[in-house]
Amino acid sequence: MRKVLFLILTSFLWSACSDNDEPKKKIPVESSEITLLAYFIANASNIEDDIWTNIAAMYDGLTLMQQSATLLIYWDGSGSYGTWSNPVILRYETDGKGNINGQKPLPESALVEDVVAQAEVIKEYPSQLSTDKNVMTRILKDMIGFSPTSRVGLIAASHGSAWTNSIFTSRGLSRSFGQDGKGTDNTMLIEDMADAIQDTGKNFDFLMFDACFMGTIEVLYELSYTTDYFITSVMEVPAYGFPYENSISYLYEGNVDGYKKICSSYIDFYKERYSIGNQAWGTISLIDSKGIVPLTNLIKQEIQNHKDILSDYDPYELQEYGREGGADIAYDLREFIEDLNKGTIPNDFSNQLNETVLYKGCLTEARPANYAVDAENYCGLGIYIPVSSRTDWNDYFKTIDWFSASGWNEVTFAWNF
Repeated sequence: MRKVLFLILTSFLWSACSDNDEPKKKIPVESSEITLLAYFIANASNIEDDIWTNIAAMYDGLTLMQQSATLLIYWDGSGSYGTWSNPVILRYETDGKGNINGQKPLPESALVEDVVAQAEVIKEYPSQLSTDKNVMTRILKDMIGFSPTSRVGLIAASHGSAWTNSIFTSRGLSRSFGQDGKGTDNTMLIEDMADAIQDTGKNFDFLMFDACFMGTIEVLYELSYTTDYFITSVMEVPAYGFPYENSISYLYEGNVDGYKKICSSYIDFYKERYSIGNQAWGTISLIDSKGIVPLTNLIKQEIQNHKDILSDYDPYELQEYGREGGADIAYDLREFIEDLNKGTIPNDFSNQLNETVLYKGCLTEARPANYAVDAENYCGLGIYIPVSSRTDWNDYFKTIDWFSASGWNEVTFAWNF
């Protein structure tokens, strides 16, 4: 009887382990080789709510990923949102199967508050000025220390005003990147931001600005030694920012193709918003940082060769970027060089520009209409051209590294700049 039972059990086990019924092997989830760091200075006028909702959009994007990956967010807000009265570093980890921080994904009806409740607070700071360069260095070092990967990319979100130190003088604000505090000028100059990133001792795979006006040659020159690639806009970034919910995964690809895809998704997103009647405009570029210095050297040649023209140059026929408070902040770089050369582009400049700007996209139809961009005269990079009416900027312009590197210091301006 026992022998019969043994044979029956053996037969059953053999059948259970046959090829037809063999349990499926678990396919391991690939891990991303890059960690995303997000530096969110949200304690500012007319921006906190928008950056707050970006956290939820990032969360939604992570649930769709098929790789395991880590997102670290530094949040400095007013305390009006969430439960943090002081700045914090948050961690979100996806297992590549839709689960975040070991929990099943939230339903679409979930509120931002539900999303942030799933965040792991891994460090809390006392109240501090997040636009101070020493503070930024310390925070970035902490985030790098928490990163499970050696490769990191940085998303910087707040207000922005290119290289200038006083874009909104009527509001009493002076800023290049960031605004820590409503109605204050607690802001960060670009050279300080460059120092802060360099002092981490880490080169970033990419630096993506979810901030206005940062796609100018002056900004990228200052920051060119801090990162491999820039993802940035030469004009205002709409309040919604990047559509992280359907594009954050591209950043985790950690290569040029992925960075191009997030640029493309940005433009497609705002084209769709335009098509259904919502506010929509935008430019976006992917810039190879290795090309910035060679491009600057060629710009210097052009400025030196046309010093007489530039002594009293009128840029107002060129395509200008920035419609709300940004007048004169940037004109199209390629169109500027073309105008200096009476309608032609020097081959070496054109070739270097093409090697430096790896992707450029823009909305040719926009709401409001004056934000529309002429694609034929859009090269993906802006440049400041000194004009007599901008005495407040011109004095400061002389102090940035770009002023000498680009040859503007050799121009004698008719209006005694």
